[in-house]
Amino acid sequence: MLRIAQKEELQKMIDGFLADYEVIGPRELPGKGIFYQPITNAQDLYLGERFAIEPVKKFFFRPSEYLFEGGLKEGSEFLEGIPLAQNKRMIIGVRPCEARGLALLDKIFNTEYKDEAYVSLREKTILVGLSCQAPGKDCFCTSIGGSPVQARGMDALIFSAGSKYVIEIITDKGKDIFDTCPKEPDKEEIKAWESLKEKSNAALRKKIKIPESLDNIFESGYWGKVSSACISCGVCTYLCPTCHCFDLVDEERKKLRCYDGCAFSDFTLEASGGNPRPTKMERYRQRVFHKFDYFKKNFGEHLCVGCGRCIRHCPVKMNIAEIVDQAPV
Repeated sequence: MLRIAQKEELQKMIDGFLADYEVIGPRELPGKGIFYQPITNAQDLYLGERFAIEPVKKFFFRPSEYLFEGGLKEGSEFLEGIPLAQNKRMIIGVRPCEARGLALLDKIFNTEYKDEAYVSLREKTILVGLSCQAPGKDCFCTSIGGSPVQARGMDALIFSAGSKYVIEIITDKGKDIFDTCPKEPDKEEIKAWESLKEKSNAALRKKIKIPESLDNIFESGYWGKVSSACISCGVCTYLCPTCHCFDLVDEERKKLRCYDGCAFSDFTLEASGGNPRPTKMERYRQRVFHKFDYFKKNFGEHLCVGCGRCIRHCPVKMNIAEIVDQAPV
């Protein structure tokens, strides 16, 4: 289902949403870049070609959050969970790769195992995407099963078309908010929209080939070579739309969950003092295998969306796409 809205009309619609929803979207912060943040005015929303630095993942799988609290109350022991999300949210301007990342996280947190905090936030959120019409030089989503105009994981997807937007409505949630937009595209507008989608796909130049399996090179010296530049800063983990490893920490009487990652030396450190991955080489190999081997064997697709963030923001310019593409299988 398609709708057409002038850019001024969409701004008015978003201002109207603010009365009923917590609205989140990309904002340009002077001197810092673009970040997803709550907005109070539609004019604060950045719907241009540049990409947010942090992934939208942080609004579902938070960098740190309390899971439950225990202790004594009126002489009796108690254990209670932290209250779950109650307010309705709308996130506007999510890129196709990030929405696909959430669909992958669903396989971890909302299938056989149900993570209550994550699931409640997913259920309370309407996701409105923004197509990529100028993919970055580090993007490689088409090599990983994605597309700059893919609507997977979204409730609606917006395409910028000059002075107007084409809105593709995907789910009932999307229909509820955009069905009031009365104008449907005519044949010429649909033809232009389809042409726009083709151009967006063609604009993505970076292509890689992912091996069917990495098993044969698990013990290869290749991993020592490609991991040598890594400084174990963890930027790739924190900026990845699909990384989901975490640590559990006790803070007073609360249990805190916070991001963790295979870049860190204590990632698999055991209470005994033993560590099955004591070296940087073993930890980086784990990162690549998790993304491009283990997850596919378990869930049928790779744990990477080709957004290029880990390449774009790596301080030593490590390129996981090229590392996988050139793996000596």
